[in-house]
Amino acid sequence: MRSHQLITAISLILLCGSPLASAARKAPAAPSNLTVKALGVNSFQFKWKDNSNNETGWEIRASLPGGTPLRFALFPAPNATSYILTTNDLPGKELLFQMAAYTGVIGTETLSKPTPVVKVRALSPSKFATPTMLLAKPLDDGRIQLSWKDNSTSESGYQIESRIGKKKWKPLASLGPGIKFKVVATGFSPGQTRSFRVRAFKPNKTTGYSNVATATTKPFRAPSSLVVTALPEGAFSFKWKDLSAVESGYEMESKVGSESFESLGTVPADSTGSDPIPGFSMGADHQFRLRAFRLVGTVKTYSGYSNVVSIRSTPLNAPAGLVGTAASDTSVNLTWIDKSSSESAYEILYREVGTTQFSSAFANANAQSFTVSNLASATTYEFRVSAVVNGFFGNRIATSANQSAQVRTKEGFLGNFSPPIVAGASFLYPIQITLPSGLTGLTVTGLPDGLTFNPGNRTITGILATAGTYTATMIATFSDGSTSIRTLTLKSVLASPAIVQAFAAVSAPVATSKVVSLTGKFSDPDTASAARVTTSLGTFDIILFPNSTPQTVDNFLDYTDAGEYDDSFFHRSPANFVLQGGGYKHTPANGFTKVNKFDRVLPNEPGLSNVRGTVAMAKIGGLPDSATSEWFVNVNDNSGTPPLGLDYQNSGFTVFGRVPTAGMIVVDQIHDLPINNYTVAIGADSQFLESVPVNAPTAPAVLDPAQLVKITSVGPAPILTYQVTSLDPAIATASLTGTDISITGVATGSTTIEVTATDLDRLTVTQNIAVTVP
Repeated sequence: MRSHQLITAISLILLCGSPLASAARKAPAAPSNLTVKALGVNSFQFKWKDNSNNETGWEIRASLPGGTPLRFALFPAPNATSYILTTNDLPGKELLFQMAAYTGVIGTETLSKPTPVVKVRALSPSKFATPTMLLAKPLDDGRIQLSWKDNSTSESGYQIESRIGKKKWKPLASLGPGIKFKVVATGFSPGQTRSFRVRAFKPNKTTGYSNVATATTKPFRAPSSLVVTALPEGAFSFKWKDLSAVESGYEMESKVGSESFESLGTVPADSTGSDPIPGFSMGADHQFRLRAFRLVGTVKTYSGYSNVVSIRSTPLNAPAGLVGTAASDTSVNLTWIDKSSSESAYEILYREVGTTQFSSAFANANAQSFTVSNLASATTYEFRVSAVVNGFFGNRIATSANQSAQVRTKEGFLGNFSPPIVAGASFLYPIQITLPSGLTGLTVTGLPDGLTFNPGNRTITGILATAGTYTATMIATFSDGSTSIRTLTLKSVLASPAIVQAFAAVSAPVATSKVVSLTGKFSDPDTASAARVTTSLGTFDIILFPNSTPQTVDNFLDYTDAGEYDDSFFHRSPANFVLQGGGYKHTPANGFTKVNKFDRVLPNEPGLSNVRGTVAMAKIGGLPDSATSEWFVNVNDNSGTPPLGLDYQNSGFTVFGRVPTAGMIVVDQIHDLPINNYTVAIGADSQFLESVPVNAPTAPAVLDPAQLVKITSVGPAPILTYQVTSLDPAIATASLTGTDISITGVATGSTTIEVTATDLDRLTVTQNIAVTVP
């Protein structure tokens, strides 16, 4: 802000005789190092040091010799350090000046102490003449430097005009008095030729124009001296020289190896470097180049490129100080020092010493520890840990060097912990220990019915009573105080039907029939009894487990014998969980009714695992001994882990049967139907049914009973079915009626009747009957 107050040649006219009253506030610090230079007979250049951090502006005080400098002007310009003061013409007059800082609103401002008085004499004589010797010099691609001879001492300033070619002259800038060289005009386009002229002005008066000077800006200039510095873990920093005055910004390009250059993005105009930029491929050869760009409207133009810099990025920092410690007979704890700030994860490779194939695991970024589990007991492993950086879709971008360690797991168990077992057949499992001489204790708990543990010879023997999946816990303690705990999984394999008694040879004269009974000839070791469930979408069998869950099987058969499951329906089928029935019925005559429940409430008989295909009793939450009529088929492995798995919830759910593989096709078909929640009327009451499967393309909002999956009947299923075949029907034929085989002689000779028994798992066994026709 410039004051237009003038000092007369006779006396000093002041704005006020003394400072106005100021509000109570902290006074700013006084300026210092004040200098004043006369630029003419009516203008003075002030310069000073700003020592305050709270000023609003500055007070200029002035007087003629013999007077005391008083306020001449206030100008609000915080942090300013120079000012041009304009007065009326005072050729050759000596003036006294002071300055002070002020804070607050004018009229209530608070002032600092003033500077010492500075004396200065205005120039003489008073002249106002046309500037001459105008020169124009291009500095770069957007700036032209102007200079001229100042022939005035009383000007208020200078007006600069410019034009392109023969176009009309246009004002370019107005400048203060006393300026005569190194005036920089900016904002021109690269390679543009312009003409300039200048004249002096003061109130209501101007001089003539100077001579015309012409200059052409330089072409759009590319940056130079690009310097790239490799920083840790694939980062780079960039520096360059800005040689252009008209750029809108800079664009950096890079490439790796023999790839093409690609843009990294842009930085603002006047930039000469960048902050560290991470994320480049690590340990790779890169090339970088830079160019300026400018926008004229929506059109972008580019300068040439800077020098190209070839440089190799730094690798990913590797972890340090890897230490491995045996945590148990099956696990090792690893710790390391995280030296990277860029990793996506840590990769752990491990293998048994002496082998070639590594297994792998991953720890999260910034991790400094990891436990490797499922290892073999008393075995030395090699471990390697490295930092990795992953890109899109998990693609590996960088991997650091490895840290390695070797660790031996503690003593424990050896062998197969999921040995095959057949229900109804003898079983022998020797428990193997890595260091028998160091063993101080060995226990086995949770064995199913029929199996026992002999601590003397460390074996598990017996005959599994019921097919199924069981888990037992083996605990070994050693003299060094360590303990090994292993789970022994006993999942019975399916047993084929067995031959109990061979058939006697048969003599059947021509046209004579002999009857041979199948009774006592075959058996199915893993099936004691079975039930057949007939539904509106197919039939499936349930192989029952009376030896393991006698009360539950008896209860189920009681409901079956009473016909309580006839006309019932599957009322619950939550996705990927179970298919449940045994709770509700529907007939057109009676509508919805509940399955009639017996007075008894079943005691829980857990033990068999709720794996896929098993059948278990439903019960009330929090009441282990509350099962009545409802049962469900596990369509997934719902055994789980404590406390959520069905083997553990509510003291475990009682598995009392299983559906063979062929029957699960029907179960899955029903379970895959659409489901919805419905409220149905049962007598005068309402019953909410959740996840009801309906035989329709989509589950309707209102339940149509015709779309329910009905259980039409549940009854006994034959354990074995039979087929008989005569290998030479021209000698003798055979037919089957119930469990009797009728063999009829056709012609004299000998042949064989083949008898095949098939169990519910569709496994078979065959034995022959020798036949002679006399």
